[in-house]
Formats: sequence, structure tokens, C-alpha cells
Amino acid sequence: MSSTTRTSRRAAKPAPPSPRRFSPLAIAIVAASALAAVIIVIALQAASTGTTQAVPERVANTDGRVLGDENAPVTLIEYADFQCPVCKRAETTVLAQIQKDYIDTGKVKLEFRMYPFLGQESFDAAQAADAARDQGKFWEYHDALFNAQNGENQGGFSYDKLVTIAKQVGLDVPAFETTLSANTHLAAIQAEADAAHKAGISSTPTFFVGSQKIAGVQPYATFRSAIDAALQAPK
Repeated sequence: MSSTTRTSRRAAKPAPPSPRRFSPLAIAIVAASALAAVIIVIALQAASTGTTQAVPERVANTDGRVLGDENAPVTLIEYADFQCPVCKRAETTVLAQIQKDYIDTGKVKLEFRMYPFLGQESFDAAQAADAARDQGKFWEYHDALFNAQNGENQGGFSYDKLVTIAKQVGLDVPAFETTLSANTHLAAIQAEADAAHKAGISSTPTFFVGSQKIAGVQPYATFRSAIDAALQAPK
């Protein structure tokens, strides 16, 4: 994955191909293939859409990207993109339940890792979140970002919107803007994303409980089984 900055430009849209004539048999084959593709797309959308539900408020007891007791016996690692609607759905469903059952009880800590692969605004949002982390408010900003989703690279995480969120969560806005404008955290975020890519992570959200990988928003029972096994494993 190549380095991305706030000033990058989109590639030019390619010219459409010239029209072609097809035989009736070819048209029938294409129509059948198109119908099958539509069915597949509908199924995928039903399985992987986001949510309009707000991410629940949480109280973080650390200044960094770890949520929960830093001495908790099990670590749940999450790779996510703030523009990813499925990541938001994970926050409002399985992660909310994991927090109630395991994080708030001191059994599990959640470690958030950046994997901004959906475009420019993903990188901008990731940098803004780490600028908030500098002021001890990563999780407050993290939640506000997910709740401000507005489509991929459609201006939901423009510079001005990121500054507005900083005001909403009570940051020192001039300090936040200085950090964001200087791309202070970009290199580290890029390195984190590159490492995730090299490790075989190709989608968000992706979770790890120990060495067990859980891709996407799986049923809560899948997470519970992995966490319980890790809790019972010999230390």
C-alpha cells in the first residue's frame, strides 16, 4: 500500500469502451450472468451493510488506543477503517456486548489498530483520531467518527468536519489542527496499515484473539468461544 496524503488526487475516469453488437445467444448468456451477479450482490449487501444505530458512549480508562484494564488476561485486537460501515456495525453489536461481558469485567482489553484502506478520508480520519489520542481522548473521537459516517470519501471526514468533531469532544482545537495539518501521525499509520496488509488482512473489521483470526461481524458466539478459550488457556 503506497503512502497517502491529504493532497492526493483521484485518477482520471477512463473513457467508456465503444459499443459492440452481440448475437441473441450472447445477449441471453450476458443477461443470465447479470441476473446471477445481481443476486450475489444483494446477498452480500444483506450480509455486510452498516447501521444507522449510534455507537454507544463508553468510558475509557486509558489515554491510548486500548479500552479496558491494561492488565486484562486476554487482548482482543481490532483492525478497522473509520469509513467502513461494517466496522460501525461491529461497534454497535458484537463489540458492545463484548464490552459488557468481558471488557467492563476486567477479563479482556480491546486494542484498536488502524487499517485505513478505503481512501483519502480514511487516512485523514485515522490521523485525526491519533491527534485526539495525543490529548487523551482517542475513544471519544473514535466513537464520534463512526457516528459521523457519511459514505466513502463524500466529505464526511473533510478537514472542516474533523475540526468540528474535535470541538464536539472537547479537544484543544488549535493543538489538534497543528498536529493534523502537519501530518504528524501519517507515517506511523501508514506503517501500521502496511504491516496489516503484509500479515494477510484484506478487509475490515478483522479481529484477533490470540492467534485466532475473526474476519467481519461474526455471530457473538464466535467471539465468545474464542475469548473463553483464551481465558482458559494455560498462562
